[in-house]
Amino acid sequence: MTSSDAGAGPSTHYELFAGLRDSGVTYLLTGATALVLHGVPRLTPDIDLAVDPRPANLERLERLLAAWGYGEAGVAMPAAAGATLARYRHPRSALDELDIVRATPGDFSRLQRGSTVVDLVDVAIALVGAADLRAIKAGADTDAGREDAAGLDVLASIRTGEAGSAADTRREQIRKFSRWSVAARLDWLLAAARLRKGLSPEAKPMTRGLVRRRPWTQRRG
Repeated sequence: MTSSDAGAGPSTHYELFAGLRDSGVTYLLTGATALVLHGVPRLTPDIDLAVDPRPANLERLERLLAAWGYGEAGVAMPAAAGATLARYRHPRSALDELDIVRATPGDFSRLQRGSTVVDLVDVAIALVGAADLRAIKAGADTDAGREDAAGLDVLASIRTGEAGSAADTRREQIRKFSRWSVAARLDWLLAAARLRKGLSPEAKPMTRGLVRRRPWTQRRG
């Protein structure tokens, strides 16, 4: 465990993802934080994880969350077809809310095949790929979901070299934000999470790692 105190919960995203790695939990980051790591700004600090539904993996995750002091906030709710969502909360951690999506084995395998890995210092963070994340966001049929899907479309067009309109402020915002490092994006989210908890926005500094993307099959062991 990377947090200094048992039951204190992770104080930074680095501690969260290092703890998942060290505990052997197989997951894919999804939701707003995955959107941010792809390069689209979204000031929503909650963490959404789609997890491998095999019992041994779920047991590893549940042991880690219990050791950190997270408690399940209510019963599991239906999510996407065949999946359930369980919300966990922590009374003290700035990263106080985790949504755990227990996907079906087939859906998790499909998402894993299209996934992306980014590096935060020495931790590889697996996240749902941009195409699958766009489909999830568009399929939510909400204003926020449609806006997120449109943001991913803008990001894709920027990366293919399309110039776009000089008057498009959203495009310019995404263009600038997508150049931030992984650590800088997560520090930005952590500041929002700390402010929401009534804490100062500053946390202990994090090494600024460069964004490097690799398909799941090239992930280091």
